[in-house]
Amino acid sequence: MAKHPLTKREQQRDISRRALIKWSVAAGAALGVSRAKIFDILDKTAGRDVAWAASQSLTTRSVQIHAGNGGLAWFTQLFPFPGIATSGNGAFSYVGMGAAQPVAGVGTRYVENPNLSPWANLPAALKPTCFVCGRNETHTQTPVSTTSLNGANISAIAAALQSSAPSVIPAIQVGDADFGTAPGAPRPAAVGNGQGIVGLFNSAASRAGGLLATKQNADLYKAQYDAFTQLNRAANRSTTKASYVTASGAAGFLGTNLSAKLSITPEDQARYGLTGGTRNNVRQIGETLIVSAKAFKMGLTNSVTLPAMRDDPHGAFDSGDINNVPQQIKGVLDGFMGDLTSMTDDVTGETLRDTTTIVIVGDTFKDPRSRPGWGDGTPQNTNVMYVYGAGHLKSGWFGDITGNAVQGFNANGQPATYDGAATARLAAAAFAYAVAKRDDRMISQFANGIKIGGVFGLLKDA
Repeated sequence: MAKHPLTKREQQRDISRRALIKWSVAAGAALGVSRAKIFDILDKTAGRDVAWAASQSLTTRSVQIHAGNGGLAWFTQLFPFPGIATSGNGAFSYVGMGAAQPVAGVGTRYVENPNLSPWANLPAALKPTCFVCGRNETHTQTPVSTTSLNGANISAIAAALQSSAPSVIPAIQVGDADFGTAPGAPRPAAVGNGQGIVGLFNSAASRAGGLLATKQNADLYKAQYDAFTQLNRAANRSTTKASYVTASGAAGFLGTNLSAKLSITPEDQARYGLTGGTRNNVRQIGETLIVSAKAFKMGLTNSVTLPAMRDDPHGAFDSGDINNVPQQIKGVLDGFMGDLTSMTDDVTGETLRDTTTIVIVGDTFKDPRSRPGWGDGTPQNTNVMYVYGAGHLKSGWFGDITGNAVQGFNANGQPATYDGAATARLAAAAFAYAVAKRDDRMISQFANGIKIGGVFGLLKDA
């Protein structure tokens, strides 16, 4: 028996309605509709002011740079030990000897070379925080001493802390960079390189062959959903309006292929100093950071962990590479900070520079007191961690290396005999504190009693 035309129409409408719900739920989840739902609940139970306060991010986004196999040594040229860079000793392993000058206004001592140091335009309060910490782990891609805090990896810790901020893909792991584990951390999405991050955010609906592949279909879908919300009287209620606004944006998202918004352009490359002469390992860092900044802006991810250099530069001073490679890395880091400074979070409106932390770790920074062969050994088996704390940490150095001594520091931030394990725990906790925007209580499950606020970090009400 043939179905009545009205029955067919109702059946088709039901299929379309189910498809609309499916698409909206998928896109809403991708764009954080759960956050809007939280706003609605708070709006009904605690008022609009509380709901608005909840919309502000409790944590920063973060980038974890893992420079294994001796690659960390390059970064000593960008963020030099004050005792080495100001020694005047031309035999020491710093190419800018004589050019580094103290920076006024930092929390502790910090020196900067205008030709080599990235982020020179940042105010003193935003200069990096540098820790002499951990132990030398020469020739490993996955250092442990500076990436572990009481058994949890700092990348995973950052992702666990960021779980309160919804995103499409909470954490991304590039290449073989070690993400590790931590209680409450999500499983990262693994990609091969920066271009791989772009591929993560291609909408299946918008790709060739997808239901919304053509602009006409995508625009029609968005228009249909907008009309639907306008016809629904509930959309005018304060308790549901936010959800409809978010879902309407999600409807538009489904028809958008984000690869176009995330793809690396010639303008991006120029801004990061990437040219035909750029080393491939530097280029890989730059391309990953270009895409990361764009993804952060759109709220697509909260955390990116990437490998860096991995080239064991024993002969850098002998071959003259030391005169070129650090400048290339500087260009990449300056380009990234430039993007963070000029971009704002599409959700909160905050400047990314103020809501993104960066940590650089590695296996060994090599011998800072002898250029020939640039040996793997470090004084007293030391290691180092560099942190951009987005203004949440005291800038400058904790610990130092000079011509004949290593200066450590204690839990009060004061000079002390070097203890690699103790200093590494303090440094890792300080990074977590920056991610948590100065909340000692938020990091307590990882820090296990370590106090950062008022010592290495600024207090929450400061």
